[in-house]
Amino acid sequence: MNYYKAIIQYDGTNYFGFQWQKGIVTVQNDLNLALGKILSGKISTMSASRTDTGVHAIEQIVKLTTEYEIESDLFLIQLNQILPLQIRCVSFMPCEASYQPTTGHKSKEYRYLFTTRLKMTCNDQKFISNHPYQLDLELMKECARMMVGQHDFRNFCSAGSNVKTTIREILFCEVSEVNPHTVLPQSDLFIIHPDLRQCYQLRIEGTGFLKQMVRHLVSALWLVGRGKLSLDQFSYILNGPQKTKRLWKVASPRGLYLYKFKS
Repeated sequence: MNYYKAIIQYDGTNYFGFQWQKGIVTVQNDLNLALGKILSGKISTMSASRTDTGVHAIEQIVKLTTEYEIESDLFLIQLNQILPLQIRCVSFMPCEASYQPTTGHKSKEYRYLFTTRLKMTCNDQKFISNHPYQLDLELMKECARMMVGQHDFRNFCSAGSNVKTTIREILFCEVSEVNPHTVLPQSDLFIIHPDLRQCYQLRIEGTGFLKQMVRHLVSALWLVGRGKLSLDQFSYILNGPQKTKRLWKVASPRGLYLYKFKS
């Protein structure tokens, strides 16, 4: 067998997540269909991370196993010609059989982009979430600093994932004002109106994440920014016992990006 490492980007708006599901439109389904049109014999793909419905990726790592050897440069061109316009392969190279994309990195980074505008264009809303309320960014920054380190994030995740522990380590967490055109790659995938030059960003890096954890954190930060949740209350939810009821709904997936892996 032959083994390859691909890095793909995708607009997750119309996908029900990355992972293959029978009869469901997912990124892995479309990727496997495209690969099957180029390659002969048995093929299999494995990703470094799952993404949920509507979530985008700037850097998703996929290991491809195939019976036959591939000429990487030509294959990259062919694959992008066949893939749907919502998916692009940005690099493709051989890798060792022992390489495991789920464990082949020390940490991964997510970014969540949002604005506080009263109105957003439909296309911009595909890639940047909108929370049309005045927010105290300094309070949100303070909460972001609280998250760094090892915490039990049981109050910031959705049910449905089978995990041994809800303790996770956050290596970096920051809320800031950014230009989305410099955060997102200049490609045909993520097209934002040229006049939208300012938005906000939660940038978070950790050794692992729970189901919808980043989106729960964003929703909680918005409550803090609006003055509906104090710093002490946020700290208690982060460090205290499990809550039976949440004060927020999980934030939209549209502003969320699987952004980078670090070895």
